[in-house]
Amino acid sequence: MGKKENTTKDWFGNWANEYDSSLGKIKRHHKLLDLVVESSLVKKNDRVLDLGCGTGLLSLKFLKNADCFIQGVDSSPEMIGIFKNKINKLNLSETIKLKLEKAERLSFNNNSFDIIASTVTLHHVKNKYPVLKKINGLLKPGGRFILGDIDMDTTGRLTDPKRLLKIVDYLKEEYALALKEGGLKAFSRMYNNGKKHILNDGEYCVSFQQWKELCQRADLKKSPSNPYRILNGLKS
Repeated sequence: MGKKENTTKDWFGNWANEYDSSLGKIKRHHKLLDLVVESSLVKKNDRVLDLGCGTGLLSLKFLKNADCFIQGVDSSPEMIGIFKNKINKLNLSETIKLKLEKAERLSFNNNSFDIIASTVTLHHVKNKYPVLKKINGLLKPGGRFILGDIDMDTTGRLTDPKRLLKIVDYLKEEYALALKEGGLKAFSRMYNNGKKHILNDGEYCVSFQQWKELCQRADLKKSPSNPYRILNGLKS
């Protein structure tokens, strides 16, 4: 594991205890999670992979919508620990299973899941194509991949002022919502997160057009047998 990977992992570990009180307090984030569940067409007994499950916000919404089975995956032991506590309190240990694992190293068998959903997670992966290719293999025939992320292109030279202005212009609404709905603590956390986007320091956002091209390259075509949907995590 490289130095940057360690730094990013530590950053998520430090954020874990504040995640629900920062991003988890922003109403638009919950709207995104609700839209992901709605778009997935989840039904009883479906097997769902929550890729980058964090503290369980999306997984619990899936279970509220349908009597399904959840496999959560996250690379942060601190996030997994908080989610495990929720599972124990809610007596959901038979319904939700968790695995500490990176998105780049998923170890499940092919044709394992009816739904794979990931929200504001895969932009942390620098080389996205192999992950999408693996996701395609993990889906059962007719399975669905739902991606909720940020429609923001951060590629280019870090020293390019036009790139900087484009990113800051996109993020300013997120900052305002964090301050309004989560208070100073949420704003501070999201502001620090924004700096990581600007510096491509563990954050590697691409536009939805780029996501679409990557999905198509990975054979995640929009077809009845293996559809995908890409949903916006910031803009309304």
